[in-house]
Formats: sequence, structure tokens, C-alpha cells
Amino acid sequence: MKDKYKLFLFGISIGTAIGGAIYINSFFFFADETDMITDNIIPESIELKTPEDIVDIAIKNIIVYPNRSDQKSIYIDIEIQNINGNETVQVSLSNANNLIGSDQISLKSNQKVYFQSFLLKDNIDFKSKFDVKISSLKLEDNIENNRYSFNVNLESDNPKIAIISGNLNFNSMAIINHVANDFDHFIPDFETGIHDFKDFWFKRYDLVIFDNFPNHIISDKWLELFFRKIYSQNTALILSIGNNQNFDSLIKLSPLFGVKIDSKEDINNISKRTFFEKNQFKSVLINNTNFYEDFFNEKNDYFEESLKWALENKKLRYNFFLGSEHYNINDKIFIYGFSNRVDLERKIFTAKISIDDRYLYNKRLYFNPISDYYFSQFNIDNFGNYKIEIIDENNFILETISVNIVEELGKL
Repeated sequence: MKDKYKLFLFGISIGTAIGGAIYINSFFFFADETDMITDNIIPESIELKTPEDIVDIAIKNIIVYPNRSDQKSIYIDIEIQNINGNETVQVSLSNANNLIGSDQISLKSNQKVYFQSFLLKDNIDFKSKFDVKISSLKLEDNIENNRYSFNVNLESDNPKIAIISGNLNFNSMAIINHVANDFDHFIPDFETGIHDFKDFWFKRYDLVIFDNFPNHIISDKWLELFFRKIYSQNTALILSIGNNQNFDSLIKLSPLFGVKIDSKEDINNISKRTFFEKNQFKSVLINNTNFYEDFFNEKNDYFEESLKWALENKKLRYNFFLGSEHYNINDKIFIYGFSNRVDLERKIFTAKISIDDRYLYNKRLYFNPISDYYFSQFNIDNFGNYKIEIIDENNFILETISVNIVEELGKL
């Protein structure tokens, strides 16, 4: 019974935004909607097809979210658009080239939208791609939109940590021994001495640790990007002062730790460990260039305590996704998101929509109480680069999603 209500809510989540009435028909849901398909520029040699002549079935959106009653399983919901199809099609789901789910849908030509849901648990390789395929209709010309491949990233309970090291030292070994096995380590290139931060900017972290970093002067632009990243993503920061750090860069970073550094003598007046907290941001400054000695001699555990304090209340995290990687003009972009664990407190999320850096409007995200995710949908009316900023009730940006809608070459 819960699955049936879950499917109904899923139908409402997309179907309401589409603007059609939702009907229940076994395990499938559909909405009435008439789409006018027109093209004003057609060569004389090509016969004009009316909307009644066009036959097509397409995968429009795929929603992947956890099963709250079983943390080891997930749901995959598929929105399917039907244009004049009036036969039975097969919907199959594969993972790592192995068939893991399959079902049939009996289409009716006047029913435009269907939904199919799969519950996955055992024998799933989450490191491999998932593939959804729908068998083609008899008179269907375009079958490219009958299949869709995607990856599934499950949130682990372990916090996401990045260690950025300047010159590797004995403290580096002590830090690595304290953190969990799953972390990203950014070290300078051995030949150029320059860090490659490409992956760092595009990944979300619960904690960033500066180990003897920065060991060179950091630009104001780099610093501004870093500030925006950690504040918007609610990332904690730990900095371990080392022997090879660039002093001018340390001065620039000092406000993040609630201290004022103007000269090297000021560092001597800072305690071995300084906790700083402002709003949702937390940081720890460790002023002990040889704290590894205490670690190996087991004299104290202040670094471990620093980790625990910085990561408190970091377990709850929301991530947001697109329903598809491929959208075109006049499509509806579907966005949804959920937390990495059950959150009993209802949140207020807003999607700030912009195109080519020009603000358009805000869209509120609604909550699906059965499937436990937030969702919204908006129209694509123009070509351009859309930016979707997910903002919480405190006006913090939780996620930024980009969608680039390019005009077809044939119409340029």
C-alpha cells in the first residue's frame, strides 16, 4: 500500500507541474495534455506531418532517491511521455549490463504521461552505469529518446573531507591517521609545485583541512572563490600552521578563525588551538608546528577533538539533482533533492532561476511526504545558460545547478 501511495505522490510531483489530471491505472499514472508540435520552416520536398501522424515515446525524467524504510535500497522513478502510442511497450532497467528490472506499459493514444517505478536493493553495482530502455513503437521515427544512461551516487555516512597540503611534513602523517579512510588529498605537483584544484571546486565537502597550506601567496580571486564555496556549502575548516606557510596568505585567512594576525609575533600569542564559530560556519586553528610529536607519543588528542567539534551537526546534508541531463527548448526542467538521512523538520527551499546571469524568478520547492524529497519544475522558454540556485530559509545557497540550452544548428 505504501508503494501505491508513493507512486501517486510521484505522479502528483511531476504531473501537477505538467498541468494534467492524474489518474490511477494499476501501477501506472498518466496525465491528459495536448502538445502542439509545429515547425514553420519545412522544405517543400518533405511531407508535412500533423500532430496526429507523429508517433513517439520518450524518457523525460528519472528520479533516484533513497528508500527511508530500508537504507540499503533505492527507488528509481521514470517519467515517460507518450505521443499517439497505442500499443504495449517494455520498460527495462539494467545495471553494469545486467537486467535488474522490467515491466510492461499498455499505452493509449490519448494518454500522454506515464510513470514507472523500480525498487532496487540486492546485487547492485553503484559504481557502474544504469540504463533505462523502452521498446520502440511500430511507427516511431526517433528512438534515441527511448533510452537513458545515468549514474547513481549514494551518500555515505562518512563525512566528506579534503586535505590540502603545502609541503608534506610529519604533521601530514598525523592528520591522515586521524581522518577516515575516505578523503581527497590535494598535494602540489612535484615538478611545478602547483596544486590542481579542478576537482576540488566541483565537489562538496563537510570539512577542509589546510596542512602547511598555503605555502605560496594566494590571489584575492582564489580567496573569494574559497570563501563562497565553504560558506555556501556549510563546510568546516581546520588549519594547521606549519613551517613553510606563506605569511601573507596566512594574514588573509586569519579572519576565518576569528583571530587578527598582523605580524609573525602575533602568531606566538595565539593558543595551540582556537575554536571559532559564526552562524553555521565552524573553524579550528591549530598553532603547533610539531603536534605530530604529541600524536605519536599519545600525549593528547586535541586534533581528534578538533575533528569531532568541527564535524558536529554536519551529518544532515541536502543534495539536489536534475531529472534529466538532456533538456530542449519548451521542455520543463524538473529539479528535486533530499537529505542523506531522515529529517523530521520541514524545510523551506527556493530555486532562484537565472539565464545568462540575468535573474528571472524564484520557484518554491514542494515536499513529497511519501517519497521524502523536495521538488519543483519550470519552463524553458528561451535558449541560453540557465543557473538554478537552491536557497534555504536562511538565504544560504545549498547547491548551484547549470543547464545550457543550445539552439539547434539547423535553426540558426
